[in-house]
Amino acid sequence: MKILYVSTSTDMGGAETALKALALAAAEAGHEVKIISLKPLGSVGKDMRSRGLDIVSFELKGKLRLLENAGVFARLLQEIKNFSPDIVHAVLFRAIQFCRSAKKKIPFKLITTPHYDLSKKGWFLRLWDRGLKDMDDISCAESQSTADFLIQKQRYKKEKVRLMLNGVNTAFFTPNGDLARKTREKLGFSPQDTLFVCIARLSAKKNHQLLLESFSAVKAKNPRIGLILVGDGPENANLKEFAYQRHLEKDVCFVGEVSNVYPYLLASDVFVLPSLEESLPISLLEACSCMLPAIVSKVGDMPLVVRHGENGFVFNGTDPVLLSVLMAEMCQNKSLRKEMGVVSRKKIKKFYSSSEENYLNLYKEIK
Repeated sequence: MKILYVSTSTDMGGAETALKALALAAAEAGHEVKIISLKPLGSVGKDMRSRGLDIVSFELKGKLRLLENAGVFARLLQEIKNFSPDIVHAVLFRAIQFCRSAKKKIPFKLITTPHYDLSKKGWFLRLWDRGLKDMDDISCAESQSTADFLIQKQRYKKEKVRLMLNGVNTAFFTPNGDLARKTREKLGFSPQDTLFVCIARLSAKKNHQLLLESFSAVKAKNPRIGLILVGDGPENANLKEFAYQRHLEKDVCFVGEVSNVYPYLLASDVFVLPSLEESLPISLLEACSCMLPAIVSKVGDMPLVVRHGENGFVFNGTDPVLLSVLMAEMCQNKSLRKEMGVVSRKKIKKFYSSSEENYLNLYKEIK
């Protein structure tokens, strides 16, 4: 089978990471795979190329520049004609809409997976999506919240929507005491420190500013704590400046963008993600699989993964005082952290196993 994946970007992110795992699984299963990134190749795209996958970039830089978008659309049409795929699988908003528009010109089987919270998009983008939605053969939803929104608000046909929950390789993301100790030592933290970790792009919607405010308050009364921030993005400089102003330079570790987040999860005691918008973040699933309790905001499917008081805490995402209280509770109660961590891993193994096999079966079904 010939499968063409089309993604808006291949930067480091949950959608891109899921795409890489799926494309590798499809290639390993013997399918002919090609990937198109509308934007310049990011770290995930470069990693896919290094693993032998056929990937090209259209170098799209603008947002709504008509001439640039028209050129990219024309090139997409030509690539689809040349490759003649059995399945086109599009992920992320721009790629999905471009592929839907392409299907108006030439026939092909189209599967879409948004990997974003459409409810947080503006009215124009939601209208654009609604106008082209019927071009999908199957509209996959990576979270229950996404599925509900597509059917109830965007008027997708229920029979064409498939719930394909994001998943994680629990055999890989598993506790490893030796690697945890080595990573802690490398980062300059001791076994007695309580470490919080946040793995997310450093952008405003991920709400790192609130996390740093809360961490600063907790640090004042709990000196043996640290915070690991894994990721990069437009808020990098602002967040580092805030940490400097609060004298947190030695307590907050800005790791930057990395290809393997596993060691940083192992080194940590608690995962925190105070995002203002999410669908079902893979970083949360990876953290829970590593037996970490989590503190998350009440958006997307995060409250379904993290049950308040069972394997972590859920808060409104806007109150730094409340977040600091929850972080302080985690600092002061090691036994609670361990109990919650056990529940986290059991839940991931039961409900959020890797989704690649489900997608490969779907391809066979609609081919």
